[in-house]
Amino acid sequence: MRQWLWLFLLTSGILRAHQIAEMSMSLELSGDKVTAVIEADAAYMLPELRGDEDEEPKDLAWLREQGPDGWARIGRETEAYLKDCLRFETDGRVLPWTLRIPDFEQQAPPFLGEGEPEELPMLDVVLEATLPAQAGRLDVAWKEPFGVVLIATTGSGEAAETTPLVSGERATLAKREAAAPSMQPAVPSTGRWVGLGFIHILPEGVDHILFVLGLFLLVPKWKPLLQQTVVFTLAHSLSLAAASLGWVSFPATPVEVMIAASIAWVGLENLWQKELGKWRLGLVGAFGLIHGLGFAGVLAELLPADQPEKLPAALFGFNVGVELGQIAVLAIAFACFGWLDEKRFLPVKRGGSVLIALAGLILIVERIGGIELVPFL
Repeated sequence: MRQWLWLFLLTSGILRAHQIAEMSMSLELSGDKVTAVIEADAAYMLPELRGDEDEEPKDLAWLREQGPDGWARIGRETEAYLKDCLRFETDGRVLPWTLRIPDFEQQAPPFLGEGEPEELPMLDVVLEATLPAQAGRLDVAWKEPFGVVLIATTGSGEAAETTPLVSGERATLAKREAAAPSMQPAVPSTGRWVGLGFIHILPEGVDHILFVLGLFLLVPKWKPLLQQTVVFTLAHSLSLAAASLGWVSFPATPVEVMIAASIAWVGLENLWQKELGKWRLGLVGAFGLIHGLGFAGVLAELLPADQPEKLPAALFGFNVGVELGQIAVLAIAFACFGWLDEKRFLPVKRGGSVLIALAGLILIVERIGGIELVPFL
């Protein structure tokens, strides 16, 4: 098998996306009562549908068709799933919680008459717990089999704090002051933003991985590649910060189409360019600005846009994670192909560039038409 086919197999293996990437949880602390509301995809709660990359997303029409028996099963499976993935702790001790799904408590669930049939089958899942009188803090541990990120929000308004939890992480979401009867939100660490930035490249950033591999295929040398990735990161940092602060705003679809076009362009350009020119850094910077707008669309709910003083730490950590993710992609590419001499690397460059250009063109069609042609892109 030709070596460039291995590049395709490598990227397609890395780029496979989970059925869902994130799950949101709002946490309210009132006295000794803990209430968490999780926005859950009802279909993802069923083990036979969970994490299946080839499974078509279910919609509200599907949820309506399940009927009382199906809804009861979704409730049981939701509780089993969350007991496996989510744990509340206080001062090192597990804090038990109870679960209820308000929609299922009604004889005629609201989703039967509310919402369009093609909408996602989202349910509010309510977890309730009682905090011991002497508890000093509330911790949350999250471990999800398919790498779904838990986005935990505590507080409201200007006091709101958002903490992304990657699978396998735990965090202190609230601490009780000695003289205060209530809990105060804990500030998320920069390290958590680093982890979130990394996973938005590996394994979730299909388009960004393709773009970085396109840079690798033109000149597989560390120094020029690091220069390009640093320029790319600085550029998307500027546009991401501007979008997060509300200084610029673009519709999501045109931005996603432009990102796909940048991937196609890099792949095609590799076919006639033989060496790296100064123009490439400028082009990479321009594409970085576009990709930053794409990051802003994905992370709109995560970054504290209404609290500008908290943005620097969040953006710094996230962008460091992105840069580390890009370096990890390059390290994998070098491990697979960096040892080849120029003659043997040429078919890898040509074949890989054709595949990247083709992937970019497919993404353009998918994003303009709102369709899915290739499941792992």
